[in-house]
Amino acid sequence: MTSSTFQSNSPFYPSRARWRRISDLFCWIVLVGLNGCLNSARQTPEGSANRLKSDEIELIQSVGPQVKAFCGDCHAMPRPTSSPVDEWEMEIIQGFDLYRQSGRTDLNVPEQLNVERFFKLQAPAELALPVPSTLNYPPAELPHQQSFVRQERRRPPGVTHLGWYDLGLESTPGNAILYCDIGNGSVNAIWPNESQTEPKRLATLLQPVHLDVGDLDQDGNLDVLVADIGEFNAADSDLGRMVWLRAKGDESFETVVLADNLSRPSDIRAADFDGDGDTDVLCATFGWRNSGETFLLVNEGNGPDGKPTFRRKLLDPRHGTVHVPIVDFEGDGDLDFVALISQEHERIELFRNDGQGNFESELIWAAPDPAYGSSGIELVDMDGDGDLDILYTNGDSFDRGAKPYHSVQWLENDGELPMERHQIGLMPGVLNATAGDFDLDGDMDVIAVALLARDVSSKWVEQGSSPIVLFRQNSDGTFEPSRLPSRFHDHLSVIQADFNQDGKPDFATGSFFRVIGNYDPKELEQPELMIWKSE
Repeated sequence: MTSSTFQSNSPFYPSRARWRRISDLFCWIVLVGLNGCLNSARQTPEGSANRLKSDEIELIQSVGPQVKAFCGDCHAMPRPTSSPVDEWEMEIIQGFDLYRQSGRTDLNVPEQLNVERFFKLQAPAELALPVPSTLNYPPAELPHQQSFVRQERRRPPGVTHLGWYDLGLESTPGNAILYCDIGNGSVNAIWPNESQTEPKRLATLLQPVHLDVGDLDQDGNLDVLVADIGEFNAADSDLGRMVWLRAKGDESFETVVLADNLSRPSDIRAADFDGDGDTDVLCATFGWRNSGETFLLVNEGNGPDGKPTFRRKLLDPRHGTVHVPIVDFEGDGDLDFVALISQEHERIELFRNDGQGNFESELIWAAPDPAYGSSGIELVDMDGDGDLDILYTNGDSFDRGAKPYHSVQWLENDGELPMERHQIGLMPGVLNATAGDFDLDGDMDVIAVALLARDVSSKWVEQGSSPIVLFRQNSDGTFEPSRLPSRFHDHLSVIQADFNQDGKPDFATGSFFRVIGNYDPKELEQPELMIWKSE
């Protein structure tokens, strides 16, 4: 078990540590599993570009220890087979550039050309994509009827997150699907069990990507908290904000900025973490290379204007955090949270709360490769034993494309850490998944959605790839895939809940079109949401 404690309350990351973090980025590019690489060097790696000669094997064996010494105590070691041979040159160039920018001079730096050859000699000529076993699934057989949510738009939909909440509105009581849409910057609500077909726009922000609900000012009205990423594409930007949509009591919302100048916020959660009776705000900012962190806005009570004031407390200085769902892991009444940390870290950690808002992190699971592509987690009881397991997807294809090992999996909670991983199914490009007993046979099934570049998606769909997949659980715990209808791999979000209150799980997916420059006018006609309700 690995643990570390973050105690600094400063929102600023120390400069030397920041440069160390840049050098760590280089480590994930060049660090390799030494034993595995030396063993594989004695034979031609499966799918490698060339059959290895004796001098090439000798180079791999000699460079391996240098690479290990250079990276020292860095994180998971990339496998040469994780990228095709023609991609490694730029990866190595970028890695060396990052190390030079760090200003460090205390390491013995291997020769750049040798490091490049080390990876390229063991890399495949190309990745086998799409994976043949993921093609031409049979149609899913579910007792659900599909419907669509469409609006007149000027830009294609960009739905990033779906939530199921009761806003406490008198005109439309009951739970609604709340969703963020970066296509037009909107935060919306729709009640799928009502005759109303037009969503209610709660606010217009910049690029909202995640939301939560809570009564932040303790006035009896439920507010909406939103992570506004500011800049979706990878950058060390400072355009992000954490926003409070303050319910005014007349079913409208006032936009209040809780924190700004943030680097690409990714998640926001409202809860009382320090046990003082008010609502604090947990914030994750994804950042990029030199920015990103997880911090807590500690509620210090309402001011004269009735609005709470906050003290910012740093919890984790690392970038790359995607999701931070809240859980009382030990059942002691203190709210902990689970963090999915991507980028070069590629790990899931539990942050245990001491009851006063101080956290200590413990490893739940670490990926075998820093290019694993972690993309989403959901806390859910997958095995029916009464505790929460972790449904987990790794399919981020934004930076380095889809990978043959992208998949849906779950981590089994038996009360001890780390957790044990169980494979559900391969799904290159998978972004998120949700679990429920969709076929009503008494166990948990999974619905997963994928997002790929349009040119890639078009080719894959022609070959039989499924953008939305139902993984039905069998009696032996294995999963059988089938396809749900969808045009392309244009989905980033999915949620399950009992929309029509018949005691059966329903589900919804959001459409996400990544617009860079011009777009196809037909995308304006595509639905924002696709909703499946049980019959």
